[in-house]
Amino acid sequence: MKNAKSLANQINSQRLSGSIWNLDSSFDKRDLCVIDRRKLYRFPWSKSDNAGGWVEVTDECTLSCPGCYRHKIEGHRPLEAVKQDILECQKVTNCDGMAIAGGEPLIYPHIIEVVEFMSKLKIKPIILSNGEKLTPALAKELKKAGLAKIHLHIDSAQNRPGWEGKTEVELNELRQYYADFLWKTGGIQCGYHVTVFRNTLSYLPEITEWCKKNIHKVQHISFIAFRTLPIADSIEYCVAGRKIDVQGVSYVPRDQNEISITTEEMFERIKDRHIDFEPAAYLNGSTSVETFKYLITVYVGSQKMVYGVLGAKTVELVQVFYHFFKGRYPSFLRSPVAGKKLFFSALFDKQLGRTLKNYIRSCLRNPVHLFSKIYSQSIHLHQPNELLRGQINLCDSCLNMMIHQGRLINSCRLDEYRIFGAAITPVEVAIKG
Repeated sequence: MKNAKSLANQINSQRLSGSIWNLDSSFDKRDLCVIDRRKLYRFPWSKSDNAGGWVEVTDECTLSCPGCYRHKIEGHRPLEAVKQDILECQKVTNCDGMAIAGGEPLIYPHIIEVVEFMSKLKIKPIILSNGEKLTPALAKELKKAGLAKIHLHIDSAQNRPGWEGKTEVELNELRQYYADFLWKTGGIQCGYHVTVFRNTLSYLPEITEWCKKNIHKVQHISFIAFRTLPIADSIEYCVAGRKIDVQGVSYVPRDQNEISITTEEMFERIKDRHIDFEPAAYLNGSTSVETFKYLITVYVGSQKMVYGVLGAKTVELVQVFYHFFKGRYPSFLRSPVAGKKLFFSALFDKQLGRTLKNYIRSCLRNPVHLFSKIYSQSIHLHQPNELLRGQINLCDSCLNMMIHQGRLINSCRLDEYRIFGAAITPVEVAIKG
């Protein structure tokens, strides 16, 4: 793993010494990539046939997080406008699930109606929340309305009241609190988002360990590398040919090293401590196609223990068969209980074959394991919207597309449209002297 770390460091040094704008043409990142994409499944999604969609209900929030894409401009959106966006997004993207985002969706006065409306359209509703307003009583209301999943954003950069100064490991206590009561509520899958900074990168193995121990309660966690637009003398930002000041658009760190964390680097951090951590699927970048924008590992286990991971072939089978029978790609399955039928695909999935062997060994040692439910849990490494080689590098076939004023856009760029009326474009400028 030392060699892999040195390669990651070399990539980062290239980024910081000029590759933020243009990589040296003699530098081939494929030579340094420690993950072989040929062994992974590239998700088959497109903009018009996608697993996911996105709708914003409010830009008001109870917290202020570094790197947040949203400005407080509109407040709570009219319910009818939200419903119209949902209908258009479903029509254009053919989505299976849709994120209800903000701002903080749980303070939106019509959140129950939005979940009910989406559920009646046979879309799986997913709420993205910081969790501050989530109570057992509200969870029961959301479950009754048809909520399929909730992703809770919890990390140490939020300065969350009562949790100031806590490390990512100490915040596992808060994550456990939500996981426990959502487990008791039943019917709502539990997931987490963690923004990753340079000073929190080392905590990823511990968070992953906590996540694996809760495989029956926690179905998903996303580690999202911190991103914002870099500031450099060689770059200007324009909208429709007009120069703009991006420092008024988003939080800009003093240390540009903060925005160079890659999915490969996060992978190596986790892999150092969890040798069973192996990705199965990915999405590449839109302009820098060799980048892993999403890198996804799927664990398989029970309340007793984690047995291993799924391989690329099983993920491919799930996507293809679901699309064959449902006419759309799955964002996730309604039930987190994968069941022992999952092991049939071990016939052609080597990684799952090793997982099956571990399961059989555990059952031989303790036959009680035979009666345990088998769960799946996905861990996502995400390298968001970024500037590479002079271009905005988005997630190719992004599953978070949304409707804004009748137009399909990437949700991470919404405020560019709200503030400037169009997307921001980077422009190279000559450095004087």
